[in-house]
Amino acid sequence: MKRLIPYVLSGLAIASVATAQTTPPPELPSEPLQPSDTDSPKRLTITVFVADPEDLKVQQGDRVSAGQLIADRTRERQRLETQYQQLTLTLQKLQASTITPPQAPASVPAIAALPHPNYLEEQATIERAKVTVEQAEAAIAAKQQELTYLAELPNLNPLVLEHETAKLAELQRAHTAAVRDYQLSMGKLANAQSDTDYQEYRHSLDLAERVERANQAALSYQRQWAEYEQRLRDRDYQLSQTQLRLDEVENAIASLAVVRSPYAGRIRQIKWLGQGADGLLSVELTLLVRDGHPTDDAPNLTPPPQLPNAPSLPAPVSGQQRGMPDDADGASDREQSRD
Repeated sequence: MKRLIPYVLSGLAIASVATAQTTPPPELPSEPLQPSDTDSPKRLTITVFVADPEDLKVQQGDRVSAGQLIADRTRERQRLETQYQQLTLTLQKLQASTITPPQAPASVPAIAALPHPNYLEEQATIERAKVTVEQAEAAIAAKQQELTYLAELPNLNPLVLEHETAKLAELQRAHTAAVRDYQLSMGKLANAQSDTDYQEYRHSLDLAERVERANQAALSYQRQWAEYEQRLRDRDYQLSQTQLRLDEVENAIASLAVVRSPYAGRIRQIKWLGQGADGLLSVELTLLVRDGHPTDDAPNLTPPPQLPNAPSLPAPVSGQQRGMPDDADGASDREQSRD
């Protein structure tokens, strides 16, 4: 009997351990699930327009998240942005350019009039020469009368008559010199008058040349002013055209739509519809939308801490989303295979 006691105690210990292991664990607080978006469609068709196949940023079978970029005309945008920068530089250059107006011609100073001609000196010389000639003529006439008187006297010494005849010859030579002086004075007066006429002629030519130069300067100034106004009009036209082109490029950049996915899901199908008259390619994308897809605004749900001696929960399988059942991805894939 005593030999059976150890076996009985061992059985009781084993039974107590088994009872402890079969005790149900305490209930854990259930994890709140992400509320599903009941308004989201199961399948969504998106039509986009691209200029180049590379503008399509997704491929068939890709998984996309809400707000992910689907299509963007990158090359067209870069080309327009480069053109916008060039037009901006051209506009700034035109605005900074200055056009200098022509300088008005300087006024031509008035030329002084010629002085009134004065021949007093020549006329005085002529008068003196004339008086000298007249005196010489009077002396000759008196000497001739004296010789006539002496020639009538009887018994006159011939030396006296010869002497008086010599004096008459001397008076005649003086008369001749006086006449030459008189003629020379008259010539000087004529030269002075001729010089005056030449000076008046040159003065008239100078006046005509000055008038001609003034007219040429006025015409040149008018031509330069017309060219200046034309350059101003050309610059204003270039400014308006550049600004208009700049606005067109800016509107073209603004019209380049960036298409983003409204929901999370999988790209089921990509269908190229064709090319329009504007040269853009039309693409139709079929998006399979997941129920209860996570968004950036969804709270980050973490599992509650385990209690002591509680059995560990099974780890989520690969591809399982927060707040979604385990077979969400599989159901989406099965739906794609059925399609």
